[in-house]
Amino acid sequence: SEYEKIAKELFQSNNCLTSNSGSSANLLAISSLVNSGKLKKGDKIIVPALAWSTTIFPLVQHGLIPVYLDCCSETFNINTDEVLKCSQEHDIKGIMIIHTYGNPADIEFFVDFCETNSIILIEDTCESMGATWNDKQVGSFGDLGTFSSYYSHHICTLEGGLTISRDKE
Repeated sequence: SEYEKIAKELFQSNNCLTSNSGSSANLLAISSLVNSGKLKKGDKIIVPALAWSTTIFPLVQHGLIPVYLDCCSETFNINTDEVLKCSQEHDIKGIMIIHTYGNPADIEFFVDFCETNSIILIEDTCESMGATWNDKQVGSFGDLGTFSSYYSHHICTLEGGLTISRDKE
């Protein structure tokens, strides 16, 4: 409870739930969106081509359709030009960005784009806990953020994950 309270304050979220792993944190995030009706089977979710199976499997498990977009060769994050092009061709309901290897995605673009187009923004921050954008923790900009504290990640508790949400539901 104390760990969740600290994380909730650090990430300025309304909810924080610990789990056994970042994989489970991703599953909890997607499950909560589907169970609340914010996403439904068949909805298309943009994901980066450079992704982990544990980012994609929760989408597939809930009947969502991953739409893979190429990454920027300089940041290894989703190419924002590809997002603009894709959104003109597909009815996109969500974007699951990955802040790759401690390198934040272009938060200003994604927050603005998602708010303007009523698209859900999910931040997979499992590889980047502790990274910031304009002095604010990445993972705290989207509707949901996920984190991992697995042995090989930036901040380690040997095992563990966090799912945070701005929405009290």
